[in-house]
Amino acid sequence: MNFFDELKRRNVFKVGIAYLVGTWLLLQIADMLLDNIGAPAWVLQTMFVVLGVGFFVAIFFAWAFEMTPDGVKREKDVDRSQSITPQTGKKLNNVITAMMALAIAYLLYDKLSEPDSTPDANQIAEQLAESSPGPGTNDSVENEATITRQSIAVLPFDNRSNDEDDEFFVEGIHDNLLTNLARIGSLKVISRTSVMRYKDTQIPIPEIAIELGVATIMEGAVQRSGSMVRINVQLIDAKTDEHLWAEIYDRQLSAENLFAIQSEISQAIADALEATLSSEEQQRINTVPTDNLAAYDAFLRGRQLMATRDSAKLELAKEAFTTAVELDPQFALAWVNLADSTHLLAAYGTLSDDDAMPIREKAVERALQLDSQLGEAYSSLAQIHSDNLRYEQAEAAYQRSIELSPNYATAYHWYAILLGYFPLRVQERVEMIKEAVELDPGSSIIGSNLASAYAAQGLYSLAQRQYQKVMQLDPDFQQVVVNFADFNLFTLGRFDKGVELSLKALAMDPGSIGNLSTLATAYDELNDRKAFEATLRDMESLDANHLWTAFMTVIGSMSNDNPAGSREAINWVLPKLKYYPGLTNLMGNFELVMGDTNRSRDIYLTVSPGWLEPDAWEQLISQFTTQACLVSWVLINTGDQQLGTDLLVQTIEYLDEALPAVIEHADAFAPETCYLTAGDTEKALSSLETQLAHNHLFGWDISFRLPMYDLIRTEPRFLAVIAERERRVAKQREAIAKMNAGTAP
Repeated sequence: MNFFDELKRRNVFKVGIAYLVGTWLLLQIADMLLDNIGAPAWVLQTMFVVLGVGFFVAIFFAWAFEMTPDGVKREKDVDRSQSITPQTGKKLNNVITAMMALAIAYLLYDKLSEPDSTPDANQIAEQLAESSPGPGTNDSVENEATITRQSIAVLPFDNRSNDEDDEFFVEGIHDNLLTNLARIGSLKVISRTSVMRYKDTQIPIPEIAIELGVATIMEGAVQRSGSMVRINVQLIDAKTDEHLWAEIYDRQLSAENLFAIQSEISQAIADALEATLSSEEQQRINTVPTDNLAAYDAFLRGRQLMATRDSAKLELAKEAFTTAVELDPQFALAWVNLADSTHLLAAYGTLSDDDAMPIREKAVERALQLDSQLGEAYSSLAQIHSDNLRYEQAEAAYQRSIELSPNYATAYHWYAILLGYFPLRVQERVEMIKEAVELDPGSSIIGSNLASAYAAQGLYSLAQRQYQKVMQLDPDFQQVVVNFADFNLFTLGRFDKGVELSLKALAMDPGSIGNLSTLATAYDELNDRKAFEATLRDMESLDANHLWTAFMTVIGSMSNDNPAGSREAINWVLPKLKYYPGLTNLMGNFELVMGDTNRSRDIYLTVSPGWLEPDAWEQLISQFTTQACLVSWVLINTGDQQLGTDLLVQTIEYLDEALPAVIEHADAFAPETCYLTAGDTEKALSSLETQLAHNHLFGWDISFRLPMYDLIRTEPRFLAVIAERERRVAKQREAIAKMNAGTAP
């Protein structure tokens, strides 16, 4: 008998297979249980090593020993004629079959269940697992199941004129009709962004309706000829493809006639769909926005330019709305859009917030003076309240906006962003952004912010797929690339991916100083000083005095361990941070790193005087969770020991109980600063090891210089965490080098 046959006879192969399958199952169960109890990564690693060694021990015993009716004996002492290895082999077959069934059941469960929110960030799938008709839509089956009769999508109107310049005019009529319909609360009206993708489409009406989740479709055409305009429209039952209503309007071309036609169409749609209008809704759909056609034309151009979120086009949009209100100072909706374009230009361009805010405030105030029932104006007002930290007033304004314009997707979208300031309301945030998706399933910016909401919940795989879905469906939309870069950088610890995506976004919008700031941040985390400095110079060439240029100058000085330069940069940037409380608090953190605890305290209390008032702590801890840990340390060490201790106790309770109840990956809030302030080094080290296991690597370099880390600075486990982070970052630097050399896989 040869050696191979002898291995088979002694069941060595079967023992090996049974051991491997059993070990795999055991590790899967252990990984799930250990992750749920927050066990450090080394526990699972130790199990893996022990079980690996055990494999060779099992193989040795299978070879050297044999089961007999009298127990285990050495193989050489067993009479071959009395051997029961065939029976043992059959039992092993049964064991292997049972374990394989369990393994398959586990794999099926893992495949079919909701995507887990705690995968290794470096192994998240890079490709889309699925596609859908819009950046934020559910699949067709889900849409079909929720379609209501009183729902409509108005497809882009055809331009029947010979002049291509009339395209803006035609699109404007379509846009304003949708604005009118959005004011009818009993209707569900799909936003313009989502229907524009069906311009000149050959897709059948029933299929479009299913994709957009509506029961009715309106088609139309506009022809302008000299002083006359013709508008013909038809309302179609999407399920039967039959006409419910049709009309042709021939009128003298004037602003009054245009808006009168749109009011008539809105009323006819409401009647056909059996939607009841309140007297207030009736009044709102009959409102004439402007009687100046030139102002209206400028307004329409601005709307299209603003939707791009491109810095250069936002400049042009702001100019267009300025022209509109100059031509007609009574044009309330143009004032709203002037405020919104100015707000977006500050967010995506180089306009400073201090310069933008007076323009926004004046524009919204004027809009509400002209029309106190304009829902869009209340959303713009809410944004102003939010930027000035008046969150209760902001929420009330959003609710009023939705009441007045229940189909205005932007109101739900921006309301969701406000809710994002409060982690315990993350589920409300997700539901609110889903409302926006329902009304505007084709909006790339809303689809991107749905991904951000999933990320805030800790549902990283779901967020990843949503970002990639939007990028696939709208590859020219640079803001989703920026948001995906932020997700990889700040959440997944993928600084190399952050660089790659930021460079892609910059190629799409070179004038965005925010994109450069993200790129500089990624280089800082990679400790690539040369690339960081080069990016900072690019920011300075765009705007040397911009907020983000100043902020990245502080980051550079801190990373270079330059206290004098850091303090000078902090003094420079602080006056620019009026509308950024989180960044202002970060300046206080930097002062704490540099040893000036009293200056740190002054900065923290300037942002939030409520830290001295226990009644204000509940909201402050929710909004500034990690900051609360540092504030407690500062209070304890600047004469308010009892106050700081009480704040610390309440914050730890929030971190350990309230936050994990609603958010996966609550470890990303860096609870170890609280644990160290409380002197609990074991919980602090376990927290850091959990963050490492989840690849939450952002911001460690400067954070670890904070004074409370002195408690663990020489601990072997802490040093091991630092070493592993550096190993991962070094690997990412290698990936960037390969990408720059054109050799990346």
